[in-house]
Amino acid sequence: MILKLSNPITVKELRSRMRGIRAILPMMAYLIVLGIFILIEFSSFGNELEYENLANRGSDLGFYLLYAQIVLVLLLSPAYAASAITVEKERETFETMQTTLLTSWDIVSGKTASGVSYANLLVLASLPLLSLSIWMGGFDFRDLFWGFLVIASTAMVVSSLGIFLSTLFSRSYLATGVTYGILLASIGLSYLIRGGLSLIYTSHAGTAKNIITEILFFISYTLNPLEMLTVLREGGTSYYYMQTGLLMKNDIVDFFDRVLGLVNMPFVVVHVALAVLLTWAFLFWASYFLFKSSREGPK
Repeated sequence: MILKLSNPITVKELRSRMRGIRAILPMMAYLIVLGIFILIEFSSFGNELEYENLANRGSDLGFYLLYAQIVLVLLLSPAYAASAITVEKERETFETMQTTLLTSWDIVSGKTASGVSYANLLVLASLPLLSLSIWMGGFDFRDLFWGFLVIASTAMVVSSLGIFLSTLFSRSYLATGVTYGILLASIGLSYLIRGGLSLIYTSHAGTAKNIITEILFFISYTLNPLEMLTVLREGGTSYYYMQTGLLMKNDIVDFFDRVLGLVNMPFVVVHVALAVLLTWAFLFWASYFLFKSSREGPK
């Protein structure tokens, strides 16, 4: 496995994080934000909560909560992950960590696992709020399962990216700032690529697609967690090209969508698989650079 909860670094980090009021306050703030979001949504319903509209409202509420949690994970996870290694350097405990029998992989994967575990704990704490959408209908346990899987995979990628950058920088503010910058640029670039290709194929209907544009669209579309929640909500990937007269239909996306449809699985499975591969790549390079500056090189 990429992340092991039995890792001593994970155990130490979780014990430190869960001790005292420091573990309670972020969770309370997280749930308060989601609670305020629910109150705003309910206030917008007005008197339209008749039985026939209840399921649609429940679906909207459930997915809006998942969207909100994705955004909160993107905002909260880098703050911890990007300082996980730099804080050891700032406290001058990095050399002590080098003398242990732990390998560099144990350290970076343990730090990542602790961050992902806490992020998942926040998501699980929101279950009572999400149960409202299940009670209203239109949002079932299948949506909840795959939605949580998208959020967990997002937390993995964000945490591993932060850990990787934390091994490259010596100051926490630099690593944190670069992490947020990369995340913002990545999400913005994914929409920019999609919009640019849509504009090209809409304006020039005869333009021939090539393998480069196919791969660019597939990666930018599939790695975007917000897009994957929309895929889950719509029940398929066809929505992304319906507005452009099928001109944006991507052969790679369509292939995976049809294959997974045969076994009744959503396209977000591809997103989760790519997220696991990307997490492994970030952790591999993080473990390589962790002790590179030492005389003995990487452990």
